Amino acid sequence: MLNLIICIIGLGVLLLLAEWLGEHKILKGEYQRKFLHITSGAFIASWPWLISWRTIQVVSLLMLVIMAANHYFGLFNYHKRIGRVSYGDIFLGLAVLLSSVLTHNKIFFALAILEVAVADGLAALAGNSYGKEWTYKVLGYKKTLIGTMVFWIATVSILTPGLLAAHDIFSFKDYYYLLLLLPPALTLVENVAVFGVDNLIIPVFLILVLRLVQS
Repeated sequence: MLNLIICIIGLGVLLLLAEWLGEHKILKGEYQRKFLHITSGAFIASWPWLISWRTIQVVSLLMLVIMAANHYFGLFNYHKRIGRVSYGDIFLGLAVLLSSVLTHNKIFFALAILEVAVADGLAALAGNSYGKEWTYKVLGYKKTLIGTMVFWIATVSILTPGLLAAHDIFSFKDYYYLLLLLPPALTLVENVAVFGVDNLIIPVFLILVLRLVQS
């Protein structure tokens, strides 16, 4: 029960901190939203070591309800200052739910959530800050070369130690091929999954690949 309280309060603190940073104009627009995206996702990645899978599923359902209500009632402002409609937060909540259903391997879950939270979040920030001059479009949605490169590098940085932690599951050969092929594959998925749906597709794709190689 204590760990559950820590998980819920932790999310609440991060949400309120993001709101405070936005209200005081310390972080604006996309930076405020990605701050919440990265920090909350990194925290959620630790949940399998704190609470049960069933509890993760219940809490993620609660997250979905709150996020959907926020889009309808405007309870929080983190998604209002970006100048466009985005349902990425809802897809992230759904990703947590589906990831906890698709796998009960703690490392697989953590890698999947870190990938969508940290790799995707850093890519968006880098592209927004430095990549506006080098852009391309996928399905009419603007992407940046800088953001894509940062996503690839962050993916390698996450998978390199993460897959090593699963050394009892994967052989050295599996490890080599996963590190070689997963970063470009995930980068491609991130590029084609537009309108925020990448928050759902990226972790699901990663878990399915890891489960396939495991079997």
